[in-house]
Amino acid sequence: MFTKNRLIFYVAFLFLIISCGFLGENSDKKSRVVARVYDAKFYQGDLEQVFPKNISEKDSVVIARSLINSWAKQELLFLKSKVNMPSENLALEDLVEKYKQDLFINSFKEALIKQKLDTVVAKSEIISYYNKNKESFKTNEELVKFKYLQIGKNIRNKRKLRRLLVSKKKDDLHLLAVREMEYKASFLNDSVWIRYRAVLNKLPLLKQFRKQEVLKPFHLIQKTDSTGLYYIYIKEILPKNEIAPIRYSYKRIREMILHKRKLDLVNEIEEVLVEDAIRNKQFEIY
Repeated sequence: MFTKNRLIFYVAFLFLIISCGFLGENSDKKSRVVARVYDAKFYQGDLEQVFPKNISEKDSVVIARSLINSWAKQELLFLKSKVNMPSENLALEDLVEKYKQDLFINSFKEALIKQKLDTVVAKSEIISYYNKNKESFKTNEELVKFKYLQIGKNIRNKRKLRRLLVSKKKDDLHLLAVREMEYKASFLNDSVWIRYRAVLNKLPLLKQFRKQEVLKPFHLIQKTDSTGLYYIYIKEILPKNEIAPIRYSYKRIREMILHKRKLDLVNEIEEVLVEDAIRNKQFEIY
C-alpha cells in the first residue's frame, strides 16, 4: 500500500536526486565527460560547480571520486525507482508537479510583495488598530516592570545602592547607571513590560519563591547566594488575562497590520490577473 508517509519519503528522496541531476543539466556540455551512468553524463563542469577551493592535489582526487560516486549512486537509484515503482512514480510526479507549481507561485507572490508592499505603518494606524481590537491583546501570563542589581558581598555602600534602586527619581537611576561597571549584573530599565517567564529566566533564584510572594507592586526582594547579593525591585504588575498596554503590543500590532496588507495585496493581484485574462480571452468558463 502506498501510504502518505511513504509518499513523503520518496518525494524527499526524489528531490535529492533531482538536485544532483540539475548539475548535469546546467553544466557546460563542452567540458570533458568524467563519468557516465547509462545515458546520463557527469561533466568536468559539474565538478567545478561544487568542488571546494584551496585544497591539496591529493585531497582533490579523493573528493572528486566521492562526488562522482555520489552522483552515480543517485542516478542508478533514480533509474531503478522509475523501472520498479511505476504506480508510485505517477503519484510522485503529481506531487512533484504540485510542489513545483506552488514553489513558482509563492516565489512570484513574494517578489511582488517585496516590490509593491507599503511597509510604513504610522503610529496613528497602530493606535487605531489597538483601540478597535483591545480584546485581542489580553495577556496569557503576568507582565512585570522591574529592575535589579547583582553585587559582590563585600561591596561598600550596599544600603545606598538599595535606596537608589527603589527610588522613583530619574537622578537616582542615573547614579545607579554610572556605576554599572561595579555590578556583577544589572537591569535598570523599569519602564518596559516584560513577561514574568522572561524574568525567571534572567533571575532563576526567584523560582525559590512562590509567585504570589514575588508579584507585588513596589516590592523589594533581597537574596544572597554563592555568586553575590541580589536586590530585585518589582515596580508594577499586570495580571494574566488583562489587556496588555499598547507599548507592549506595538511590534505585534505592526506585524498584524503588515500581514493584512500582504493578504489584501495578494488578493488584489489575483483579481487583476483574472480580469486581464478574461478581457484578453485567455480565461474562459464553458
